[in-house]
Amino acid sequence: MKQRPVQLLMSVIFSLLWLMSSPVQSADRAVIANQRAVVPASDMHSRVYQTVLQYVEGQTQGYPGKVNIEIQPLDSRIRIAECGLMEGFTVQGARLWGKTHIGVRCLQSETKPWTLYVQADVQVWGEYAVTGLPVSQGSPVQTTDVVMQSGDLSKLPAGIITDVSMLDGKQAALNLPLGTVLRPELLKAIPVIRQGQTVQLNSRGDGFVITADGTAMQTANVGQVVDVKVSSGQIIKGVAQSSGKVDVRF
Repeated sequence: MKQRPVQLLMSVIFSLLWLMSSPVQSADRAVIANQRAVVPASDMHSRVYQTVLQYVEGQTQGYPGKVNIEIQPLDSRIRIAECGLMEGFTVQGARLWGKTHIGVRCLQSETKPWTLYVQADVQVWGEYAVTGLPVSQGSPVQTTDVVMQSGDLSKLPAGIITDVSMLDGKQAALNLPLGTVLRPELLKAIPVIRQGQTVQLNSRGDGFVITADGTAMQTANVGQVVDVKVSSGQIIKGVAQSSGKVDVRF
């Protein structure tokens, strides 16, 4: 039976629509296929991460407080040649403290050995000493003058005091307001001997000790060499002790 003109026209229209839509559908399928074909990040990235982590953990043994290591992942698009043996390192002068860069070098590779650098943040959480009340210049700094606070030591000035025993025999080098974070440069040793002071001189040898009094010729801290003038006028060098005495060893 012959098709009517209207039916024939509709058939032509549907055919044209199908032909126009086919490329779009094919393109959509191609996009989906490409998305499924994306290759995951190389296992080498994981090995680089572990190399950095192990290196930092080994180098930060003995740090005060708890060490927390944050490593910036490598861009997944970076391709790294296979490597049989890697090692971590830091450039000369770099410090594993706060934000830094860790180097990773390949020591065994079928291709050319490579070196790359990874960003890391080495946080050190622990206690540090601050003044709990104002301390005047020249005054001894006692343990009762300080309080211990907790925080990320890597965000504080270098060399802060983390152990109150470091305050033994120290005085304020300048006025220290309340809440001052204590550092060695803010303190100085309290002299145990002052110039012109009469001191006891102990001369020690194998099986004997000779004691005499003398006059200190200069001010000295513990462990410093001091000249002592005895009654005969002779000058004898000795080492200042915490007791205020001077030891001479033969």
